[in-house]
Amino acid sequence: MTRAPTRGELAESRVLVLGLGRAGLAMAGFLLGLGTQVFAYDDNAAVFRSPGARRLRERGMRFTRKPERLEVDWVVVSPGIEDQNQALKRLRKAGAEVVDELDLSSTLVRGGLVGVTGTNGKSTTVALVGQMLKRTGKRVFVGGNIAPGRPLASGLRGRFDWYVVEASSFQLERARWFAPDVAVVLNITADHLDRHLTRARYAEAKFRILDRQSESQFAVLNRDDPVVMKAKERGRGERVLFSMRYKLRRGALLNRRGLWFRGREVAPANLLRIPGRHNIQNALAAVCAAKLAGASDRAVRRTLAEFRGLEHRLEAVRELGGVTWVNNSMCTNPAAGVHSLRAFGRKVVLITGGSEKGLAFGEYAEEVTRRAKWTVLMGSSGPKLARRLERLGYSRFEVAGELGRAVRAANARAKPGDIVLFSPAFASFDQFRDFQDRGEAFRREVRSLG
Repeated sequence: MTRAPTRGELAESRVLVLGLGRAGLAMAGFLLGLGTQVFAYDDNAAVFRSPGARRLRERGMRFTRKPERLEVDWVVVSPGIEDQNQALKRLRKAGAEVVDELDLSSTLVRGGLVGVTGTNGKSTTVALVGQMLKRTGKRVFVGGNIAPGRPLASGLRGRFDWYVVEASSFQLERARWFAPDVAVVLNITADHLDRHLTRARYAEAKFRILDRQSESQFAVLNRDDPVVMKAKERGRGERVLFSMRYKLRRGALLNRRGLWFRGREVAPANLLRIPGRHNIQNALAAVCAAKLAGASDRAVRRTLAEFRGLEHRLEAVRELGGVTWVNNSMCTNPAAGVHSLRAFGRKVVLITGGSEKGLAFGEYAEEVTRRAKWTVLMGSSGPKLARRLERLGYSRFEVAGELGRAVRAANARAKPGDIVLFSPAFASFDQFRDFQDRGEAFRREVRSLG
């Protein structure tokens, strides 16, 4: 395997950045600062006219329409670029050295590295770990795949004690050097099968976060997830487990309503302000990672007491006429939908649906029948989900199609004391740019109500 280039070697290199999203722009900017000759390509030619791209062009970045004709030392790929991308396939056929933005950036950081992956809960866990370390007095960069957030490349021009990053399966499947000092695997349920095709290939991509760890590093694993535990022999990092069910001497657990780490209570569980048992699990993982990185007990407790969650993740939007409206647009797969419904101690008025990613949603449909007093279906998956609910004998639903009609339909059904939960459980791309665009649209619709 080719070793990762140093900053000095990159300064003398010719590098093609493939994809000019957030990650590509950040990497191009960093490389230009080193003195690297930077070329850029994106399938969407309109990207070249964006303000960010124009600024980089003024600094010396050159655009190309025929990337495979360039002679470059490295090709840095953004996470959104699939392996089946035609430009990438041509570059590989030509023998180009292809690396992922997160992977390359991880070799250039000047501090410790915490990497968090899994299907659900990554962003919340990353935010918790980052805040726990900041409150301990550490200089901390928080980013990676977290949205909204910053690609790791954007932190390479500063100096931090710790970099805490979210790593997606898209980033990890191309990883060659990524070896966090603390690697966290939260959970594995089926997701992104439209790209990975099988659950086994998806899990394999996630587990690559462990493969290059040394004996001096830590692998934080979910003891309660049997799929995660299949990876317990991967890599050489020291295993540190977290659990809500098992008694663990060296890891983190929920014990007598407290969060414990290595045999003693760190914080009472009721300090946590974000709802749902899945968030207790996220908090346990964060306690593990943050403590291993040097966080103080006081910083852990203060973070748990003050953290109110991230945008679009069980986010309270407003209360209107005694009805609480909750935005959970980040819920983009059926497993996350199940956790969302279980986060509340009562039945909800549910708005759900979106575009499919090749995932089974039978368990989610069953949970809807148990935990939704009324359901409004939207998006391209709405009719299919309606048929599944009917087969389960559940008739308390209506198909609204688009989001505005869905919000108005839910408002007509909700009574004082109800929670209206917007938890799509499907991707956003049938009607929106991304889950953030969808969540912001939901906020606007709710705020426009009487």
